[in-house]
Amino acid sequence: MSETVPVADKTSSGTDGADVRASAPSGPISADEIEAVSAELESASAADILAFALKAYAPRIAISTAFGVEGCALIHMAAQIDPAVQVFTVDTGYLFDETQALKQRFVDRYGISLTTFHPALTVTEQDDKHGLRLYERDSDACCAMRKVEPMERALSGLDAWIAGLRRDQGSNLRAGLHIVERYDHADGRPLIKIHPFANWTRSDTWRYVVEHDVPYNPLLDQGYKSIGCWPCTRAVSADADERDGRWGGKKAECGIHTFMPRRAPK
Repeated sequence: MSETVPVADKTSSGTDGADVRASAPSGPISADEIEAVSAELESASAADILAFALKAYAPRIAISTAFGVEGCALIHMAAQIDPAVQVFTVDTGYLFDETQALKQRFVDRYGISLTTFHPALTVTEQDDKHGLRLYERDSDACCAMRKVEPMERALSGLDAWIAGLRRDQGSNLRAGLHIVERYDHADGRPLIKIHPFANWTRSDTWRYVVEHDVPYNPLLDQGYKSIGCWPCTRAVSADADERDGRWGGKKAECGIHTFMPRRAPK
């Protein structure tokens, strides 16, 4: 995965990994098979789902992450299966310093091939064109420019996309996740999306991270439960919903998981 700098930049280094055998189907899934295969994978482990996806769709498959705790666990697990796994992220220009440091730590520690996509406009260019603090006045427009548009570019060359979403994360979108879903690119080409952690809970995620000594964002130890752009992310109380610290509670999604309609399963 590559793109002309500065719209995207790529960093990688080598590492060793272990083979993991998946019991899931061994080849790409046709549109008609989506629902049946997704149902079959409900009983598979996250590692088996991930191994199946990487085997079936390589090399046109990648993990997307914003380096939340789920993404950290997902990258660690994938690196044990395929050290050459492709990972991409979107740098909105508003990331916390702690997130930037964590990105580099993963590259150094696990040798992942990480591609960073950037919005078409820098923060300064956006401010000049749309006014200061667009995120306060129209968070949907800000997210569309700084997250969704670069995400669409990141996905354009892929046949499959792995995301670390969980059903217990609160929003209607996430509660209704399937293990395997079909979306379409703008030109009608199918895009398969896989959720290895759909059946995991937040406790499952943290258990994995602690047991495997996976690095994570230190802000998660300071009251943050979900971390995105610094202007729109806040620490919350211990009993708050996982997504309550995002956008002042005004919305639950930025758009990167909603800008394409799901084609299957219905």
